[in-house]
Amino acid sequence: MSFNPPVVVLTNGVFPTHDRPLKVLRRAGTLICCDGAANKLIGRTPEPDAVVGDLDSLSEEARVAFHDRLVELPSQQSGDLEKALRWVAGKGAKEVTILGATGLREDHSLGNLLMLWTDFGLDITLLTDTGQFTVVRSARSFRSFEGQAVSLFPESSRVRITTSGLVYPLQDAPISAPHKGTSNRSLGPVFSVMVTGGAVLVYQGYPPGA
Repeated sequence: MSFNPPVVVLTNGVFPTHDRPLKVLRRAGTLICCDGAANKLIGRTPEPDAVVGDLDSLSEEARVAFHDRLVELPSQQSGDLEKALRWVAGKGAKEVTILGATGLREDHSLGNLLMLWTDFGLDITLLTDTGQFTVVRSARSFRSFEGQAVSLFPESSRVRITTSGLVYPLQDAPISAPHKGTSNRSLGPVFSVMVTGGAVLVYQGYPPGA
């Protein structure tokens, strides 16, 4: 299977309602559903190009509708999102946007976010109905706006972070615990994050009213 960008992975959390993730969903070049997420696309567009996972949450209606694009990966050692990310990486994808990964169950939401620290060999962005998470492993600049909520979640205290364009800057400094990096703010239209020694999840809140 070849992937037409942008590649979007829809998971089985709360279906997006905000315009930003919905726009990404509508514009997907390749849409991968994690197991039961395909149930929510019955009679909707776009249809999934593949349904990946152990398929234990897939309805019979979805199983029939998408029978020609089911990818059953039965291992119980990993969840459906991890399976989907490893599968698309193995097929040569480079960039992925994840939707529907939060809501319903807090343990699943937290697990999906923490999983992003794993290096799948992908450039990953995860969109929710309130903002977006981006994985940074080296250096990256972000489009922003004055006052935007920005939080940094390092995978460990060994990670060194340098920032510019934020109210509370860091200079080759660790964050002692992931929750210590919340509630920073952007100073303007661009900020940057440079990381050594691991991965950082960068959260950006959507503009008020957007």
